[in-house]
Amino acid sequence: MPPEILFKDVVDIIKIPILIAEPVWQNENISDFEILYTNSEFKKSVADIKEKSMLNSIRTEFLTDVDFFGMSVQAIMTGRMFAETFFAEKTETWFSLEVNAFGKKFIVAALTDITAKVRYTEQLKLSLVTDTLTALPNRFQFYKEFNSIIDEAKDKNLMFGLIFFDIDNLKSLNDSKSQQAGDMVLIKAARIFKTFEKADVKIYRFGGDEFLVLAKNISYVDSLYTIGDAILEAFDAENINITGGISVFPDNTTEGEDLIKFADLAMHSAKKAGRHRILMFTPDMQKEFLRIVMFKSKMPESFENGDFELFFQPQFDIASNKLRGFEALLRWHEPEIGSVSPDEFIPVAEETGFIKTLGTWVLEKAFTCQYSWEEKFDYDGIMSVNVSPVQLMDDDFLFVLDEAVRKTGVIPSHVEIEVTEGVLINDTEKAVAILEQVKAKGFRISLDDFGTGYSSLRYLQILPLTTLKIDKSFIQSITEKNGVSENITNAIISMVTKMGLDTIAEGVEKVDQLLILQELNCKTVQGFLRGKPMNQATIEDYLSGNKNALDYLK
Repeated sequence: MPPEILFKDVVDIIKIPILIAEPVWQNENISDFEILYTNSEFKKSVADIKEKSMLNSIRTEFLTDVDFFGMSVQAIMTGRMFAETFFAEKTETWFSLEVNAFGKKFIVAALTDITAKVRYTEQLKLSLVTDTLTALPNRFQFYKEFNSIIDEAKDKNLMFGLIFFDIDNLKSLNDSKSQQAGDMVLIKAARIFKTFEKADVKIYRFGGDEFLVLAKNISYVDSLYTIGDAILEAFDAENINITGGISVFPDNTTEGEDLIKFADLAMHSAKKAGRHRILMFTPDMQKEFLRIVMFKSKMPESFENGDFELFFQPQFDIASNKLRGFEALLRWHEPEIGSVSPDEFIPVAEETGFIKTLGTWVLEKAFTCQYSWEEKFDYDGIMSVNVSPVQLMDDDFLFVLDEAVRKTGVIPSHVEIEVTEGVLINDTEKAVAILEQVKAKGFRISLDDFGTGYSSLRYLQILPLTTLKIDKSFIQSITEKNGVSENITNAIISMVTKMGLDTIAEGVEKVDQLLILQELNCKTVQGFLRGKPMNQATIEDYLSGNKNALDYLK
């Protein structure tokens, strides 16, 4: 068998396309290549080339995207291997072409199918700029486009805006049901957002439950509200609540990162205002943000310096005018900032997790005062202590509570743990289970701010309560002539009394409010009329016998 036949047989069984050609020399230059052989895989995948064909005459039939002739010449002249990639339209296949020279006698071209690798690379590149769950452009893609959008807006004096959206309570859904349930909401949200995509409106999944709408070439700021309101309406139709914040270029800022931050700040301000709405960024939001940043930085050091203090507001039985007890209230006076309202610093402490430190200190301090007053003054009242939802839902809370009792010697039945409806938002079953254990330890349990939430009546059924506090918003309007607040308060007191619960009316500041509450058979009142929140020394002065020590509203 001739050697060349044996060689062809060997090459033919190789499962990659192979072409062999020899150079045609003309005055020490290569003018062309004569094709000696192509194996069956080459014929099938690339082109059916007849032997003895000249490369330059037929190469338009294949390898049109690479300089096959030039690569072959370079291989012969240098003795090196040259490689390129190309796409074979015949089979819609990506190949890697490698050309090797064997001396100056002939070249061997081998092609490797790299279609899978190319497609994987393309998918990888796509995944870098596309959110895999929602198929929306992701944060990375947003930033790739955002800088050029800003440059164009500056050059052409254009206006554009951002709407930063956040899905309300998605974390609660993940915690209470499953991650899969949350993912389904995100997928549905993306589908809704996509219906608003236009040439000048792009949607991005910015991360987690956050989406960003970029609206280019707007003429009026109000057009952003038009887009935002339409999106809210579409989500309402799918029973999904979202909250949004708007920032505008150049009205708010010409700096890209600030524009994103301002839209985010506006969104968080909208959440604080009650969620399910859209707000435009204002400079006051930035001031509030900077103030919160300052709180975060100063709070731990201020705590170590003893700048936090407990004040105590008295509660009195209406019928007997006997002192029922005190509510312990946390106060913060920072030397540089001044006095900071709990409405301001408590949410920050919850966000940062510092509430655990503060909450533990409050429990131990209040319990210490209760035990001390019982020992020193023959005091037989109740100490009410507020517990943050974040603090209550912490896995260590019951242990912290037990430790506070052990350290102070307080009798649990002399303490009332006070919670708000917010404790039930994220995980109702867990919250109820914890409170049942708290009650089993002997503590009283009070529901604060009753009447301000959406599911108050249901909470009365599931919570192991001993006391209910009527929110001051009802008390402040209880004397109005239309009688609405009075009727509501009467209904609450009547219902709760039948359930065997104590009632405490908050925010009692006027005598006529007290008289009406007395007629309605409310058991206990708390408010400036009977005493403002006071420090420990003032309370102890009162308990020692000085009945004029309480700071009454004059």
